Amino acid sequence: MKPSELLKQKIDEEAKILENNFGGASYWAIQNIVRRIDFILPLFWKQDGWSEQEIDNFREFYNYGWAPILKQYYTDINLNVHQPFPLMTDEMISWTDSNIQFSGKIEFCKKLLSYEKAGLISISSPKENEFTFSYTHETTGVEQFDKMSIDFFKKEIVERLINEKKKSKSFDENKIRYELRKIIKSPDGKMISYNTTSEIDEYYNQQGHYHILRLQGYDNFDTTDRFGGIEYWKYVDIIELVTGVGIMHMEACLELVKMNPNINLLNILSYTHFKDKTISAFSNYLGVSDQEIEQIISCLTLSKENFNYYLEYPSTSPPMYFQVSENITIRSIAGCLSNPFDLLNRELKRKYRSDYDKAVNRREDRFRKELFGFFPDERIIKIPREINISYNGIKTDIDAVLFDSKTGTLGIFQLKWQDPYTQDMTERYSRMSNLFPKANEWVKKMKYWATNNSSKTIFNSLQINKQLKENQEIKEICCFVISRNQMNFTGMEIADETVAWSSWYQMIEAQVRIKTDFDDPIREMFVKIKSFSPEARVRIDELPKVEDVEVQIGKIKVFYKK
Repeated sequence: MKPSELLKQKIDEEAKILENNFGGASYWAIQNIVRRIDFILPLFWKQDGWSEQEIDNFREFYNYGWAPILKQYYTDINLNVHQPFPLMTDEMISWTDSNIQFSGKIEFCKKLLSYEKAGLISISSPKENEFTFSYTHETTGVEQFDKMSIDFFKKEIVERLINEKKKSKSFDENKIRYELRKIIKSPDGKMISYNTTSEIDEYYNQQGHYHILRLQGYDNFDTTDRFGGIEYWKYVDIIELVTGVGIMHMEACLELVKMNPNINLLNILSYTHFKDKTISAFSNYLGVSDQEIEQIISCLTLSKENFNYYLEYPSTSPPMYFQVSENITIRSIAGCLSNPFDLLNRELKRKYRSDYDKAVNRREDRFRKELFGFFPDERIIKIPREINISYNGIKTDIDAVLFDSKTGTLGIFQLKWQDPYTQDMTERYSRMSNLFPKANEWVKKMKYWATNNSSKTIFNSLQINKQLKENQEIKEICCFVISRNQMNFTGMEIADETVAWSSWYQMIEAQVRIKTDFDDPIREMFVKIKSFSPEARVRIDELPKVEDVEVQIGKIKVFYKK
């Protein structure tokens, strides 16, 4: 038996410990799990006697472990039974933490098994019940460069946009905090109540908007795309409002605990709502029908209908709402502050597949327009449509075409708008297999076509001739493959180094960070992207250091040592 097969067998045996080990109703188990993730994921950054690494590991295993634990109790919950609200106890905290941590370690090992299947690591077993793994590629971690570019975009572009928005609508934050403290009450000394003011609501609506701007995925679709007859902007608006309310509620809870340290924060963070009252409140506030609000909220809610597939994704984002009865949901702080678009975009695809496919088909035009925004000079000829090429048995298309009438530089682009993926290796493989084989084939066809045709023929084929004021020759062709999200994958080598391969965010970061001094915008973008390839960037920003890992699961020990 291979070491990986033996490891799978052993963790499957250990995982049985987690089955049905809660003595109460499934609703109570779900309530406890939600309340703990609402504290651990957004707020657990300090603990007496714990090192920073210990806290990070604890949070990481929570990320991996909460969904599989929750799933078994969702399987059993009876939505027709209305259960009383249980207060959190030390015993319940201990049960929840130990189960989620154990589950997280099991899921971590499953991730290792999927990594080995993907050819990223090799697992060995030097001793009985001991397993170690090693990385199979020198470039392990190049995915980090895509993440760094996204972080750069958030910090340097989005935060600048947010600061500009704040200037146009500023609030006295100290006054808002003071007003918030004034409205907070706890009549029974255990729970929280408050009635907000219009100024407080407006401030936190703004905070919800700013939070959404920082997330990946909110711009996956155009605001006018329709899903189930409802425009996408309405889904986004509801997410902004719920996020703002979630931020306000969290800050109110933290203020109350400062005022009365005897109140258990875990009992007041995760708020239980009657679904019909939530729908009615949003309907009245926005002037939208109850039916539309109910449809939108359903796409933000983990329910008996969708939990079975959504909780299968490794380390998935918590949802904004958890359904616990036919008319009761729990609003999750962790769900509001993580990424609600993970569930929303998956639900739009699952529930409205025809609408989803139509919206995906319209992405290319948006992508092209955003790309053209980097070339405002009128001397750059832009072809605002896809161009189909047919030559000597070759058929393909070009997603975007640019020509610099001053320098004679031609830019041809293949644009790939792929959805982001997180920890799921199946999705990772899908992104790679949809990107590189087709892109490499496209590059070969483009080179053959460009090499065997004159400038005049190329201009005619690309419809550039209609905008040329005089006869010109193509001096240089720059070929680009731009992916919306990920471009760098461990173990995937770029086949053609003469092409500029980049993610959208990597391209933006390269445009900002790399300084050049020549008057040729298309070639400038090409040079900057090439200067920011993983091979070049590793000299600027080192790959993340691989840390030692040691995980104990019952009798099993899994570790990595440098």
